Amino acid sequence: MVALFVCVMASAFSGCREADPEFVHTDNLINQLFMMTTLQGQQHSFTIDEYDAEGNKVDGKVTAEMVAGGYGIAHIEFPLSQFDEIDLTKVYLSADVSYDVIITPGLQGVHDITGDGIVVSVRGGNGKVRQYRIYGDFE
Repeated sequence: MVALFVCVMASAFSGCREADPEFVHTDNLINQLFMMTTLQGQQHSFTIDEYDAEGNKVDGKVTAEMVAGGYGIAHIEFPLSQFDEIDLTKVYLSADVSYDVIITPGLQGVHDITGDGIVVSVRGGNGKVRQYRIYGDFE
């Protein structure tokens, strides 16, 4: 009986293997970032600047390979006239990312994006991680 159990378990674990390379996604970018503020129904999108491993800003159509080893900065500026209407210490965030991308810490819940804001890590299917700083202020 024990021998049968060991055989079944051994075959179950030996059947697991890593995904074929053509099915592993390498994209670890945030395509678009949205914020919902205390103003009912108003959704704002961030400007996301992507930087390569040397700290150079990359413009145009950005790919994960172009900015590998770098970081991203997501910044939104509000008019000073809306200072009393928008509370940047209580915002909801959502992101548009590719399939099998994981953002940690997650974006659920309320966030404070004042000052230095928050930093999130975005991990692609290949395990590579990219960090983004998300913050907002008034101009």
